[in-house]
Amino acid sequence: MSGNIYLKIFPIFFIFLLFSKNVYAQGAASDQYKQMGGVTGLTEICFKTKNLELTLLKQIGQLFYTQPEMGEMIFGLLYDFYDAKAVAMEQKVIWNGTTQSYNKKQFDCNNAGDKKLIKQFEIQLMNGLKSQG
Repeated sequence: MSGNIYLKIFPIFFIFLLFSKNVYAQGAASDQYKQMGGVTGLTEICFKTKNLELTLLKQIGQLFYTQPEMGEMIFGLLYDFYDAKAVAMEQKVIWNGTTQSYNKKQFDCNNAGDKKLIKQFEIQLMNGLKSQG
């Protein structure tokens, strides 16, 4: 009888797992770190600053101090950050978490509109970090 129940529940459980968004929930932090890495790369190229990167690293240092068990997860996120930073510095693009890809349009540091947008991204991300810390 109990084997019969498992056979009835398993397909429902399988469908639930198939359509759940746990993969994206786990990827959300990765997407954020990739976006921050991209913005950091562009601000370093266009403005010669590392404000976002330094703020992020200070917060991560505090996290390591208060929650050292998070080290392995943070290491993975930092890998995403620096990987996206390298891509941004080479290709002048930023990670788009919605499309799960880098944007197609390259940013141009000589274009006032692009520089303004990059600065707005930096400010928005910095404000988000400061509100968490």
